[in-house]
Amino acid sequence: MSLFSNKINTLDQEQRLFKYSAVMYAIALSLIAVISVLSQVLIQQYLSSQMHDSHIINIAARQRTYSQTLSKNALLIESGRDIETNRKAFVNTLRQWQRSHEALQSGSDFLNLPANDREELGQMFKIIEAPYEEILSASNGMIKELYSAKPLDSLNLKPYITTIFENEKIYLIGMELIVFDYDRFSRNGVNKLKEIEYILLFIVLLSLVLEAVFIFYPLALRVRQNIRDLVDSETNAKNLASQIRETNDTLEQSHKELREVNFALEKATYLVKTDQDGRIIYANDKYCHVTKYTMGELLGKPLFYNNMGGKESIIYEHVRNPVRRKEVWQGEIFDHASDGTGFWLDVTLMPIVDYKGSLYQYLVICTDITKRKNTERELILLTEEKIRRQDVEQKIISYSILNGQEKERKRIAAEIHDGIGQMMTSMRMKLEMIEHKNEGLSEDLPQINHLLQSIINETKKICSDLLPSVLDDFGLSAAVRELQKLCESSSNMEFEIEDRLEKSKLPREVEIGVFRILQEALNNAIKHSSGSKIFVHVSNDAHCVHLMVQDDGRGFYFDERRILSREFVTKSNGLRNMKERAELLGGNFNVTSEPGRGTIVQLEIPL
Repeated sequence: MSLFSNKINTLDQEQRLFKYSAVMYAIALSLIAVISVLSQVLIQQYLSSQMHDSHIINIAARQRTYSQTLSKNALLIESGRDIETNRKAFVNTLRQWQRSHEALQSGSDFLNLPANDREELGQMFKIIEAPYEEILSASNGMIKELYSAKPLDSLNLKPYITTIFENEKIYLIGMELIVFDYDRFSRNGVNKLKEIEYILLFIVLLSLVLEAVFIFYPLALRVRQNIRDLVDSETNAKNLASQIRETNDTLEQSHKELREVNFALEKATYLVKTDQDGRIIYANDKYCHVTKYTMGELLGKPLFYNNMGGKESIIYEHVRNPVRRKEVWQGEIFDHASDGTGFWLDVTLMPIVDYKGSLYQYLVICTDITKRKNTERELILLTEEKIRRQDVEQKIISYSILNGQEKERKRIAAEIHDGIGQMMTSMRMKLEMIEHKNEGLSEDLPQINHLLQSIINETKKICSDLLPSVLDDFGLSAAVRELQKLCESSSNMEFEIEDRLEKSKLPREVEIGVFRILQEALNNAIKHSSGSKIFVHVSNDAHCVHLMVQDDGRGFYFDERRILSREFVTKSNGLRNMKERAELLGGNFNVTSEPGRGTIVQLEIPL
């Protein structure tokens, strides 16, 4: 109980000594800090004042140079040498001299000078005011003579130059006295600052002595007592050492188990450790083997830096995210080995934090999934190949259907022309014979004959639409002209044909395709454009057949993905058929249209 009470008393004494020492030490340091700050403030103020005075002395001394330069330029002008250059130099020197003189008295923001506030200097400036005004007046009079329209006469300049030289010496002596006064004021400031610094130094030394007497000496006594206590504690420390050895044995066993787990982990997976910025600090043999880099080459490098893409790995978006960087990240990454071969890794990034909760490492565990990704890629390629073949088969089917349609059109057109057309023609001839033989037989007979003629013409038109014979007999150019005549007879629109087709015959499927697309485009323009003119251009060269149909109608908003899709087949069947026919022939089909600006249909089919 007594021992416990002694320990409590000792702790109380130490706390009181600590509080006393802390307060005294804080007071001493505060005093020294205040003195140091005050000294620095005074020094800085003096340096600023010294720089200011030096600047003023420089400007004041420069006035003497300006005055002498002014006199020199006046003499050079009087001598007549290089008058233009010396005149400009004289004017510039005068303005600088005048500006500096006024700034020394009234201050100037441009020259960074304050107004003069010293009475002695003000009196000195009053002394040189008269010669300054005389020199200024004479210089201005001389400038008027130099810039007058009359020829320059040195006799007219002589009085001004004499006045300048008479007052220059007085002005220079006055400015020299002013410079000496500025220098005297500066030295007085230095002496005053020295006195203040000596006082502050004495206060600092006194503070250090008091600090040694009232702070360090009591602390030294207490430290000596603490050393004695430490010697007593050494015995207790030895007793605790044996207990620590037993604890270390237990900890060593735990480390052994942990090493066995790490060994199994390294042999089973690709293992990498990085610092908090994602730079490699360790990589196991399996990772070195798959990347074909040595451990020395990987140290300090960023993760997956050898992806050959010129960009950082996507994993660094997670590492640099201040919110998510302490979370586990998992994903698939494609990387390259040193020889350029690629491989896929299933990556798990786990952050490692210390006992304070601060992140200091990342543990990266990877699994090789290259075979799986290659299998997936091959499956995708097979699927794409299957889709491509289906597209080719669909085109073959569509092409066969179109050929079948053309054949069926040809058969139907032939049957109508050779069968029904011939019978109607024979019927019309017999009606004409009956009408000639029996002129008063019936008043309706001419109307019946006219109606029959219209039916025959419509039948011919249908046959021509199904398969114009002129296309097979005379080629595409003649078929285009024939189509123009039929369209002009059935509409009120004006047609302009620009035919630049070469005389050589084109492949039959190309001629049929171009004719059908032109036929559909003209029908659409006649029915829907409400325009007045249609322009058709058709041409070919050694490589392609070109077709363009343009109208000046009302146009429409054309969205290829929407209008040419199968969902809108009822509204755009003709456009879709034209596009499909062009694609079957390996060509390009394009429609350009805007409301109020007409429509342009363009076709290009390679030969």
